[in-house]
Amino acid sequence: MDKEEILNKYRTENKDEGKNYENKHADDQGFYALCFLALLIMMYQIFNNLPFGDITALLFAFMATGGFLRYRLRKEKGILYFSIVNSFLCAAFLIWYVLQTL
Repeated sequence: MDKEEILNKYRTENKDEGKNYENKHADDQGFYALCFLALLIMMYQIFNNLPFGDITALLFAFMATGGFLRYRLRKEKGILYFSIVNSFLCAAFLIWYVLQTL
């Protein structure tokens, strides 16, 4: 494949690997910030003897959803198991939180 064929291929697909990389990098950084903030909120809740589990359930829901979407694309059993475990953990923390706040 020569240079022109590669350029034409990218033009017809409307994909820009540079932008895709930037978006993935920004999403990863956003996820790290989300995890850090969630950790701070959970520590605050524990330190002040407040019910916690709501933030944890949200994080597990995020990971389960992403995992199921990855499994649909890759069909890897490990990703499926990871997503199922995250789903159960999400439900468990959510139930625990609701029971603490009744």
